[in-house]
Amino acid sequence: MSFTALSHHALTDGQDVALFPVSAELTVAQAAEFLRTTERHLNDLLNAGRIAFRLENGKRLVQGDSLLEFEQWRERGHATVDQMMRWNQEMGLYND
Repeated sequence: MSFTALSHHALTDGQDVALFPVSAELTVAQAAEFLRTTERHLNDLLNAGRIAFRLENGKRLVQGDSLLEFEQWRERGHATVDQMMRWNQEMGLYND
């Protein structure tokens, strides 16, 4: 069974870490905590179809594997922006 940390920043900040199976379904509150965002923003992502979920008794259950895929996509985007900033600094186009 594959697990992922509920809170990535907890790993580096010395905080407690919760784990969940990648196949798990999380509440909107748990998924928002994982992404370090608000429930409102997460609901916008769900409404846009960026993250898979299902309805059960009128409540959204976020699919763990879809949440993890979104987080990995977002981290790749941040890494790309960081690399572009480094290149701009090296070329003298951007200063802190």
